[in-house]
Amino acid sequence: MANIKVVIVDDHPLVLQGFKATIDSIEGMEVAGVGDNAETGRQVIEEQSPDIVLLDIMLPGHSGLDLMKSLQEKIPDLKVIFITASDSDLYLVESLRYGAAGYLSKDSSKELIELSIRGALAGGVILAAPLVKKAFGAISQAASQVRAPGSAAMVELSTREIDVLRLVAQGKTDNQIRKDLNLGEHEIREYNLSLRKKLGTRDRLTTALQGVRMGLVE
Repeated sequence: MANIKVVIVDDHPLVLQGFKATIDSIEGMEVAGVGDNAETGRQVIEEQSPDIVLLDIMLPGHSGLDLMKSLQEKIPDLKVIFITASDSDLYLVESLRYGAAGYLSKDSSKELIELSIRGALAGGVILAAPLVKKAFGAISQAASQVRAPGSAAMVELSTREIDVLRLVAQGKTDNQIRKDLNLGEHEIREYNLSLRKKLGTRDRLTTALQGVRMGLVE
């Protein structure tokens, strides 16, 4: 089986070296190239066609988010994990809404980096621990902001499924949703499974994000 090809884009040499050494030490992964700014990053990504990109959220003169958006026009299925020097949620919601597969601190452990890459390629979304609650807290608010182009018309959800999805996006637990909607344990389990199947997601966070991206959560 071919190795997972990773490209790293960051303007700090020590960060590039550290991530490269870490990823090259993980079995089944290799760094296919690196870039130290938006232009060199774009060039190496287009040349190498990596499986996944680790991208600094803040690049000189050009945000990582802008670079991801422009790359998506040419490579719609590109997987991007943003790396950041802090646990700020300044760009968190917007990056996830536009399809980022993760958001990690630059001091993340080897284990978390590997988990994030493999999880992203399997369709999941991995966040640094301090950002998980912030993500759920902001998703429902993001639904009222400008959304990425969605395809809600392609997904048919029942009224009750939309009710469940809305509460999932608010970060409520299954028990809270059951109480709010007067559902049984079996019913909430079936609604969760149905939503994940229809939206093509694997967990609660990606289900909530997909609902926002597709305009299903009001």
